Amino acid sequence: RDRSVSRGLGDVYKRQAESQLIYPVCFSNEQRIVQIKGEAYFDVAPDSEHPFIVQTPYTSIQVTGTTFNVRAYPDENIESTTLINGSIKIKSKNEDFELTPNQHFIFDKNSKRNTVTNVNTELYTSWESGSFIFKNIPLESVMSYLSKWYGFKYTFEDDAVKQVKIGAYLNRYANMNPIIDMIKELNLVAVSYTHL
Repeated sequence: RDRSVSRGLGDVYKRQAESQLIYPVCFSNEQRIVQIKGEAYFDVAPDSEHPFIVQTPYTSIQVTGTTFNVRAYPDENIESTTLINGSIKIKSKNEDFELTPNQHFIFDKNSKRNTVTNVNTELYTSWESGSFIFKNIPLESVMSYLSKWYGFKYTFEDDAVKQVKIGAYLNRYANMNPIIDMIKELNLVAVSYTHL
């Protein structure tokens, strides 16, 4: 479900399910600008004369050569950027941030607050290499994440179940069945599903 785009300048973008990556047929002589709605993994070639800029609805990320992940789904309450290597500058709500490797930037759409923390980047980029890692994440967030990848709808019959914390390393499968089986085996929640 992920799609890779390789640009002639050495830039590679890999977008996640349900994501739109908008870029020109040919970049201008001054800047390389792309827009993302959803999630994308970027490996950008160094070129200080032609800065690479990723725009989301709430942030602008300037890059000169680096590897990073951006998550900006319209239906989620946060936008985030995770830096794997290199450096990036983020402009958000009249504030500027410069990230170093292993830092995670979050813009909270509800509170309009920005935060930067040090993280294990694999928690935010594992989808790019064919797996999903969840560490103490509410089941509602896990299901939201997986529904984008596998294209399914879900409901909770009990609001308390939404907050059950899940920790798992999951391989990316062709369908959701092995993951549903794993959730059932945890015996934390009852799961029922129908095939469409």
